[in-house]
Amino acid sequence: MQQPGVCGMLHPFMERGSLDSEIKRANATGSRLTLTDKARWCYEMSSAVFHTHFVARTYHMDIKPANFLLNAENDVILIDWEQSGAPHYTLAPEADGTWDVRFLEVDPSHENAHNAPPARLIYKRYNGPPRENSVWSWPQWNVFPEWRERFPRALEAAETFSLGRTLWLLLEQVSQSEIENNRSVVVAWSKGEEDIPDDWKAIVYRCLEPDPNDRIGLAEVLNFWKDANKNYPTNSPQTSS
Repeated sequence: MQQPGVCGMLHPFMERGSLDSEIKRANATGSRLTLTDKARWCYEMSSAVFHTHFVARTYHMDIKPANFLLNAENDVILIDWEQSGAPHYTLAPEADGTWDVRFLEVDPSHENAHNAPPARLIYKRYNGPPRENSVWSWPQWNVFPEWRERFPRALEAAETFSLGRTLWLLLEQVSQSEIENNRSVVVAWSKGEEDIPDDWKAIVYRCLEPDPNDRIGLAEVLNFWKDANKNYPTNSPQTSS
């Protein structure tokens, strides 16, 4: 006999809302969030995604500023763990359900095997019959469950891309309402061209490499923002919202 149940989540009400709310408030007044806050939040977002992948050994496929709440201590908290859908503006392009992945292993018997690069992820466009494992959301074929079990490097590369897009949304101060219906999001720095440090921009681009094999790993992203959060001066002259 089937029993009715409730599927969802509860979290404490946060007066400040989410990072997306913080971005919208700042943009409404024409102000820039402080680099001190941005460094802290980028570090905490990176820490949350790293913990999800390497400690909890699961995944979060809906990474975006609207899913990071701000508590009274100015920390961000990752919410919305449905694992059933992803926003097109942060989802890695190879994870849209139209690609399959495998490893290209190096033949250990080859004479130059010791100089060969590590095994690479090889992506191939899926050409089989229609497939669906996510009825109520997009993409209809969710690759994350399989990749978590069989191809954790592919999963990490996809998570790194989503994190990179989310870092950019915060640093550039782009609200969800500006891009949620735009399927051709271009990562640029028109708003934050002058105030965002060059190495911060560079780390974002390393997260967004077109070839997943070339993307930076989550551990390196985390270490970068850990140092940025520790070393950035707290007396930032910018105006906080």
